[in-house]
Amino acid sequence: MRFLIIPYISLGLVLSLAIGIEYNCIGIDMSPTYYGSPFVFKQKSLGSSMEYFYSISGLVLNILVWSFFLFLIDIAIKFMFRKSNSMKLIRVSYNFLIGFMVAFTTLNIAMDFITIGSVFDKNFNYWYWDNIDKEAEEWGMTCKGELVSFRK
Repeated sequence: MRFLIIPYISLGLVLSLAIGIEYNCIGIDMSPTYYGSPFVFKQKSLGSSMEYFYSISGLVLNILVWSFFLFLIDIAIKFMFRKSNSMKLIRVSYNFLIGFMVAFTTLNIAMDFITIGSVFDKNFNYWYWDNIDKEAEEWGMTCKGELVSFRK
């Protein structure tokens, strides 16, 4: 069961940008804002402040990274449970935290479903893995990354 819950919670952490990087590109032309956690997976639409485009490859890579991290944490906590039998309150708290994170992920998926663009094309929601630095250089822009937490 945990092999289904961990990637699901990882998706929620990625979509919420619990810990992420916001890339703003400055140059002659306007450019979108990119978001990564750690890989770039989302860009803000230039046409609407309420629309975002998502990279499937970026989402998958980020989910894998966060899943590995959460899996290690889960192993460490399960190891602690085996070492001490008197930690019933901590076990209940841990299960409550997992339930909260599943609800948090469900809410994030619902909110991002509302802001997703309307088409799936290479230049829209389902954009492929591009080298953002190369693209910025071609357009004469410089991109700066800033560490963000829970930014939409």
